[in-house]
Amino acid sequence: MTEIRKTPRAQSFNRMMAHGLDHTDYTKLVKRVNNGEDHVNVCEELGDKSFAYAEEELKKGHKDTARIFFMKAVALYRIGEYDLTYLTEEKLRIYKKILNGFSKGIQLYNNMTVERVELPYKSSKMYGWMFIPNQAPKDVPVIIVMGGLTGFKEEANSMAMVLVDRGFAVLLIDGPGQGESLYFHKCYLEVDHQEAHDIMIDYIVNRSDVGNKVGIYGISFGGYLVARTAGYLSHKLAACVSRGGGYEVKDCLVIPNYLEKFTMRFGKDKKDKEYVENNLIEKMSLKGIADKITCPLLIIHNDEDPTFNVELVKKTFAEATSTDKTFKIFSDRDHCANTDDTEARTYVVDWLADRLLA
Repeated sequence: MTEIRKTPRAQSFNRMMAHGLDHTDYTKLVKRVNNGEDHVNVCEELGDKSFAYAEEELKKGHKDTARIFFMKAVALYRIGEYDLTYLTEEKLRIYKKILNGFSKGIQLYNNMTVERVELPYKSSKMYGWMFIPNQAPKDVPVIIVMGGLTGFKEEANSMAMVLVDRGFAVLLIDGPGQGESLYFHKCYLEVDHQEAHDIMIDYIVNRSDVGNKVGIYGISFGGYLVARTAGYLSHKLAACVSRGGGYEVKDCLVIPNYLEKFTMRFGKDKKDKEYVENNLIEKMSLKGIADKITCPLLIIHNDEDPTFNVELVKKTFAEATSTDKTFKIFSDRDHCANTDDTEARTYVVDWLADRLLA
């Protein structure tokens, strides 16, 4: 008998709403899953319906409506495939729909120019998008926006859009071990992730249509990654924002299936889990690195974060030698301040604007 899959616990109401799920789709999803339907199947079906409607409206010339429904579809596909750990035919099929819907939808925004980005990296490539606000000056600051271990550029797009609205250019990208770069191009996760960020920074600085002030933003595991990069590349960064990131990555292995997800992202087989835990994840720490962070630093965290313990994260802040550093703590047992997303987002954008747009 085929198991009926429930909505993943990690996809809380606040997380889904904060990152683009339409409230009407949420209502339909909850009702159908609670009535015994399969979460993945319902998400894909609802996503297909929105995608088809978007295509119809685009043919009519209704670009704004088409954009809305393409992005509605993306949000549904994204939470549909979320808890599928391995690269099955089902997962890859749904993820291709995410990429197709996002590509169609993002190019219908009228407040920015949109450019597809492919960055060669070692034996693979990293894939993403460059957004530049309309009428942006040639020296417009750029923020690299990164997802985490389980939510990638399409989920992080909600933050990217807030930054664009405020006047920042954005490089929204999947690095090694993330989303499109991993699933379709075998760009595997690395301990020394800062090497990939170095390529991204140089790409931005070498463009003639944006400035050389580069900030970096990461959420959840991505928050750890950007803090690590700031420890190595502060001299290249105008600011670093770590939202919900950790000090010791092994801290998050208490979450079911996370070791399996790390193993797959490192390009290893299921049987290599012990090796991944003891020889790779063990090295993913800010010990001896955090004290080299000298660029402006913002850390956002919850006081009862179930993924990365706040007491460990406080070590990142304490050890960082930045003269300009801020620790913003939100209350509640929550991860990445999803419950307070509007306040967290606006706080991030104001903090960055005060330093890079002033």
